[in-house]
Amino acid sequence: MNLIVKTTLFYLVVALLVFSIGGVVTYHMVKKEVQKETDYDLRYNFKQIVKAIEAGAPIELLIDDRVNIIPVVNILPQDTLRVYADTLASHPYLDREERQRMLTSTEEINGKFYRITAMDVFIESDDIYEGVVNVMLWLFLFLGATLFILSFLITRRLFQPFQRTLEKIRTFNLKKEASLQLPKSSTREFNMLNTFLSQMTTKARRDYVSVKEFSENASHEMQTPLAIARGKLELLMETEGLSTEQIQLIESAQLSLRKLSRLGEALGLLTKIENEEFSTLQTIDFSKIVKSCIENFEELAALQNLEFKSEIAEEVQLKIDPLLADILVANLIKNTIRHNIENGWIDVQLNSQELTLKNTGKAPTVAPAQLFERFQKSQSGNGSLGLGLAIVKKICEVNNFEVAYHFEEGVHHITVKF
Repeated sequence: MNLIVKTTLFYLVVALLVFSIGGVVTYHMVKKEVQKETDYDLRYNFKQIVKAIEAGAPIELLIDDRVNIIPVVNILPQDTLRVYADTLASHPYLDREERQRMLTSTEEINGKFYRITAMDVFIESDDIYEGVVNVMLWLFLFLGATLFILSFLITRRLFQPFQRTLEKIRTFNLKKEASLQLPKSSTREFNMLNTFLSQMTTKARRDYVSVKEFSENASHEMQTPLAIARGKLELLMETEGLSTEQIQLIESAQLSLRKLSRLGEALGLLTKIENEEFSTLQTIDFSKIVKSCIENFEELAALQNLEFKSEIAEEVQLKIDPLLADILVANLIKNTIRHNIENGWIDVQLNSQELTLKNTGKAPTVAPAQLFERFQKSQSGNGSLGLGLAIVKKICEVNNFEVAYHFEEGVHHITVKF
């Protein structure tokens, strides 16, 4: 739900609350005003009746459905007080009883006392309630419709600079040198937001360039001393008179240097993938890449007495960077070889929906979900860096693929769904 809709709904809820409270207040005010005007009309009619009797008008002519006059002899002081009350009486025009307002008092006219009762139709509470509700409902509907339309028209215009800013941010790319050009606005808050975003993106690009240069330089410069160290260790290995223990130490140092070199290359590759530096997206024949990788690793698999089986569909087309596609398949196949057993087998299947690799092997020592994290190894001591599946997962993420793993009955299953 966008901001304009939320703002409109919020105003409608507030308006509904105000109209509800206003309706209750209006109902009581109208009811009080109706009673006040009815009592005023009764007093006026009462005075007219008294004047008519004083003028000598016959009482019989003054009596009707709403007026009753009774001569009295003995009166009490309280009888001379005017009393207002509600009563039920026949409606003058409707064939039913309705609530009416009644005024009763005993008046002395020309030396005689008369008990006079005057009634007038009183608007019932239900009628007042219905009228107020109808008025408030129609007013709310009109106001709501007007507010809904104007909110979209006016608010949309007011938020146009904000929407343009969002669009600029959405298309912003750290790898591009072009600065973030945000639209100017007459609204102070939007200008403050744009200023902050410009400063933040400038700093983010500067930090990105610094980290990128550092990682590239570190990866590149690290290879030179590693190569020198490996070369000197090889020369040292050729020295005569080395003991068996010394040779083992040299071989261990060489192994550590090779591992360090591979580690730098793998971490550098992960960083490049995360930074989306492999942006050469093109439609490739993925079947050829899988077949080529299988051919490259068949000899290595044969050295471990592994049976290689494959079922590759022809011309499976994928939109992916060719280098990343090759790295993806190579890491998966190397993983099936490294985590296999003597005289085991490997099965690779490819169709237009997914790539599936199965291989025999020992059960993993960590949870399947953790195998795709960095430096997580299925088995310790097999020479793995624990980055192969992490690279696979990262390649799948940047290309919107899904990768899944499970182990069942001595067989590892890895599936990449396109």
